[in-house]
Amino acid sequence: MSSPTDALPAAPPLLDLVAPAPTQPILLTGRASAVVLSGSGEVALPLETRGGVVEWGGAYGQGIRLTGPWRVSGLLDGVTHPLAATLERLRATRWGVDSWHRWGRVEVHHEVVALPTAPGAARRLTLRSDQPVALRVDAKWSPFLAPVLVEGIKPYEYQVRTRGGTIVTAAHACALALASDPLPFELALDGRPWIGGSFRGEVGTIRTSHAIELEANTPRQLTWVVWGGLASALDAAPTVGAETLAVASPLSALSARPWQAWIARTPELSFPDDPLLERAYDLARGALRALYTEPQPGMTGLVAGYPWYAALWCRDLAWMLPAVIWLGDAEWAQASIETVLRYQARARIPLLGAEVGELPMQVSPGPVFLFGTSDTSLYYPDLVRRLVDHSGRLDAARAWWPHLRAIAGWARAKTDPASGLIANGGEVAEIRDAAMSVGSVHFGIDAVDTTIWDSTDRRDHAIDVQVLYHGALTALVDLGQRLGLPTDAADWTGHAAGIARGLADRYVWPEESYLYDSLRRDGTPVEHVRPNALRVVSAGLLAADRAKSIVERAGRPDLATSWGVRTLSDRDPTFDPRAYHDGQVWTIATAWASDAAFAVGEVDRAMGYLHQNAERIVREHGLAQECYRGDADAPFDSCFLLGFSVAPFLSLLFERLWGLRVEAGRGVLSVLPEFPAGWRSASVRHLRVGEGYVDLAWSNGALEAAWAGPAPLEIRVTGASDRLEPGGRCSLPLPGREPS
Repeated sequence: MSSPTDALPAAPPLLDLVAPAPTQPILLTGRASAVVLSGSGEVALPLETRGGVVEWGGAYGQGIRLTGPWRVSGLLDGVTHPLAATLERLRATRWGVDSWHRWGRVEVHHEVVALPTAPGAARRLTLRSDQPVALRVDAKWSPFLAPVLVEGIKPYEYQVRTRGGTIVTAAHACALALASDPLPFELALDGRPWIGGSFRGEVGTIRTSHAIELEANTPRQLTWVVWGGLASALDAAPTVGAETLAVASPLSALSARPWQAWIARTPELSFPDDPLLERAYDLARGALRALYTEPQPGMTGLVAGYPWYAALWCRDLAWMLPAVIWLGDAEWAQASIETVLRYQARARIPLLGAEVGELPMQVSPGPVFLFGTSDTSLYYPDLVRRLVDHSGRLDAARAWWPHLRAIAGWARAKTDPASGLIANGGEVAEIRDAAMSVGSVHFGIDAVDTTIWDSTDRRDHAIDVQVLYHGALTALVDLGQRLGLPTDAADWTGHAAGIARGLADRYVWPEESYLYDSLRRDGTPVEHVRPNALRVVSAGLLAADRAKSIVERAGRPDLATSWGVRTLSDRDPTFDPRAYHDGQVWTIATAWASDAAFAVGEVDRAMGYLHQNAERIVREHGLAQECYRGDADAPFDSCFLLGFSVAPFLSLLFERLWGLRVEAGRGVLSVLPEFPAGWRSASVRHLRVGEGYVDLAWSNGALEAAWAGPAPLEIRVTGASDRLEPGGRCSLPLPGREPS
């Protein structure tokens, strides 16, 4: 019996190069592993970071950077042939990289994969010559062994020892092991020959050298595997190296199958009138999957991004999980929410910035926990509601109810009694103050605020934080009713209504036809034009005419550019096109602008923003930069892939363009699309609703639906509906938008 993945066509490569591209990022990931390499085929990647060039290439495991750059070269007839300089062709997919090189008379096929479940990576050279050849292959790598929290920070001293044919390197609580087949004939530490055994001290590079004898037209292979992370996890997985080295098939066989199985379970979107959007969806879907992480049992989620946010950041996770749910992976979303709630603060912990009921800002193995954000906790009530909508299951939400009520209590404690608005800012200062009393060496985050724009001052009542608070309260009321549990519904409803009134009245900025970015506690407005005001529009908290005027104002060229939406108007006195939160273009802000434009029915404007993000996802070969300069379409101070740069784009396709609303518990799917004028057809195949799947195909003014699920499903469109039994089909009238 065949499985859905047996018939899956081979995906087109992300990259197909015939010349080295040493600054083109390539990312390979498994559930606990990653490899960062470049379009040269080498595990090395120099990138601009914080205004300087930093080398990010290497292998990662359990959220810990195992190695720095890991370079390979061949020595033949006295000539050194670096792998990066000898590229003839490179093909990259989500699950592996194949590159072909020539070292004089020797043809080289190079394979790289991230191990699918173990925290590590494997590389293999297949060497061939049409005549007998003796050559030497050197692999030179830098130990790193530090959590990816602050770029460039690594231990000073390492312990290096050989264990059989394996090199084990450790520092503090982190360790890695490297094995190869065949074994090296020579080892070197910082260029000095080393006979093995045990060494403790500073180590910059480790080199393994291998002697390869080739017979004519007879290939030979050289394989390396590196794995590790936490020292305890390395000790618990002693067979990873031997098992990986024993794989005779192409290395991609290790990792392709999990990817193909996941893709086969996700929806397929077809936009015949917009192939760019269709291609961008496929690439963004894969980019989101590349961020999946399960670094240790009981810790599930998505890393925020690569290279320097390769940990579970709970705010970023909240932006990604709606897209994960739309892609049908409710189980992963549930496990991710469970992970975050498990680390909810039960007591006040000043040194970590934690207040009772607060959810963490960041979680990593080790453990490493940070709290102290004003907005992270507010996302999770609505995330739970979304999960219930799509899955139709209440068990998890019921178990989480005490956590959700604790979030409400945390938020209430931060609410200004005079205004009814939640207060933000000051959390990082509290962490600094607490740290001053326990040590003589101090570090911290250069931030006056801890909302999304955390290095710029948006205290005390940032507008987007109020929107989140309103959404959290309404979600709590809804969930409480569905669960039939005691709630503070009257208080929550009244409080949410007060926030909505405040947003509609107190934040109005008549001179700009916009909304103030924040209010001080004394009511003084903070007059900065930012995209955050668009979140009020998307939430439906304004009258239609005002909402439209805000969307129009945000579309003016001081905020909106041809490559995306700035974080601050370029007319603002504090604007800086290179400033992270005060002028750069953020991909997520562009998605917000699209979302708001859809909300007020400005479909052409919404599609313009949507295409800006689609174009960059395609242009960047299935990645999406975190941000770009505010005065030029060029990334600066930016991760090459950030989850909140792809996930909102994905969610927009389902929620706004297709206008889908899933209510699995009631057995209802609403379809209210906002397709552009002139579109003739579109389809969604294999959309998950509860425990079943629905196919939707729109063309010729009608919607065709087919349902495969255990219970009936009602399909609703404007003015019509039909009830489908399991295995049933229907056709409903759904006219397209006429060109103006």
